[in-house]
Amino acid sequence: GGPSASSPPLGKTLPGSILVPFPVESCLSGVAPNRSEDAVREMWYRLTFDIPANKSARTLLHFGAVDWQTTVWLNGARLGQHTGGYDSFAFDISDVLQPSDVGNELLVYVFDPSEEGVQPHGKQFIRSISAPGSDMYTSSSGIWQTVWLERVPQRYIESVTLGQASATTVTVAAELAGDPGLAAVGQEVLVSVLHPATGKEIAAASGDAGAPISIVIPSPTLWSPDSPMLYDLRIRAGVDEVVSYFGLRTFALSRPSSATGIAQPLLNGNFTFLAGILDQSFWPDGLYTAPSDEALANDLKATVAFGLNMVRMHEKVNPERWYYHADRLGLAVFQDMPQKYGNASAGVIPYFIDDLTRMIRGKGNHPCVVQWTVFNEGDCWTPFGNDGVKRMVDLVKQLDGTRLVDTNSGGAANDLKLGDVNDIHSYPTPADLNASATQYAMIGEFGGLGAFVEGRQWLPGKCFAYEASATPQDQADTYITIAKLLAERADHVSASVYTQTTDVELECDGFLTYDRQSKFDAAQTESIRAANRAIVRARARAPSNDISLF
Repeated sequence: GGPSASSPPLGKTLPGSILVPFPVESCLSGVAPNRSEDAVREMWYRLTFDIPANKSARTLLHFGAVDWQTTVWLNGARLGQHTGGYDSFAFDISDVLQPSDVGNELLVYVFDPSEEGVQPHGKQFIRSISAPGSDMYTSSSGIWQTVWLERVPQRYIESVTLGQASATTVTVAAELAGDPGLAAVGQEVLVSVLHPATGKEIAAASGDAGAPISIVIPSPTLWSPDSPMLYDLRIRAGVDEVVSYFGLRTFALSRPSSATGIAQPLLNGNFTFLAGILDQSFWPDGLYTAPSDEALANDLKATVAFGLNMVRMHEKVNPERWYYHADRLGLAVFQDMPQKYGNASAGVIPYFIDDLTRMIRGKGNHPCVVQWTVFNEGDCWTPFGNDGVKRMVDLVKQLDGTRLVDTNSGGAANDLKLGDVNDIHSYPTPADLNASATQYAMIGEFGGLGAFVEGRQWLPGKCFAYEASATPQDQADTYITIAKLLAERADHVSASVYTQTTDVELECDGFLTYDRQSKFDAAQTESIRAANRAIVRARARAPSNDISLF
């Protein structure tokens, strides 16, 4: 941690207050700095709380995500440290809790150098507080996802890993934790699958804790953008019970057909053109943190309303609820690994590997996530070298062999022909590209068209876009022309990503303004939707003979 991590202000009232879980730099936090020179790199949080005693249970303290390096104390006891800004972590605080009549003191120290450090930080920049511009946005330091307490039995289900890349079968592995005096090895885990419409059990199985339990689903309905079927799960171990869900689906690369000689991605064994949008998930009031769960969902609902069936989550890992909404809405997700954007050095490598591993393990239960993007453009891959890039692709395949891997979206490492995707960036009009026998073709970024809406700009008169549009109608017309070009190429291009869902600070090339107002009227929206649906339908007309999987 930073220089103050070893000196916790135990028993001291801190001079200010903050609204958690909003980042320090956000307006909603209540402590946002007005200038970059006033930004902090070190943060202390202090909370006193009471909780009723319960000797038959254990108490867990959860952090959804904290950016970047976190050290936690409770009642003077150092619980531990966590490094990484995008994944959740927890502590068992049962043995250090105080009685209600005494109270508890929680102290959280955070060190976050943002772009001044060597770690992956995505598009966050302290300097953008005073000087926003380009595609570098205001940093989001400290606690930026929910913090909560959970009461669990003495022996409890700590984690569940789902295997759902199948047309028939789900596998469930439940890990137990808790009181070391209670045996975990050999403890039976009971799993029930419930139909979401009726709540009735349709399949069940049991097995040992920690071991995969396979359950065949009778007459299954597969998850897809057109039919995002989610089955409910109930998992029991001893007196503990958790509920979850899953969606059966496969996303795999076909063998090259004799007609075309190229590979194509198959969703549930069928060609599906994935027409997507770049989503950076920044908000004007909360930055990394959406102001509400409704706001998280509404960005995805807007994507569906525009006729798209995929989202590329760009240089950020979102909260669990965002992926839940994508699961239920039927949006496929191409998930980026956040990069060290700018001045990447060899120092990023261990942090990158840790964050990459945690991202894949942390989001792997979501059926919406069908592809991992390891590197973006030239942001971060060069310190790894060609051999290191290959090791990262191999690592992703080792961690998750059920999803496709995009080695380097729009960057020079794409030329190494590793992974499953040939991915280029081309603004504003997408260039053509070729698929091969081992990689499908994807336009990882295109567009960047922007109508600048007066009264809805981060800094009035300072907007930019890859191609400025005089009016929203002009933006819609240009987009529709490009969409027709993509539909014509659907015989060899299989996915595309438009930049972007919303304006972000001075980058004003979204379908929505930064404050989430659509730039288009109902007729324009319907025209854009029809153009996107035509791209998706064009894939259905593409050659489909000799389909088989690698």
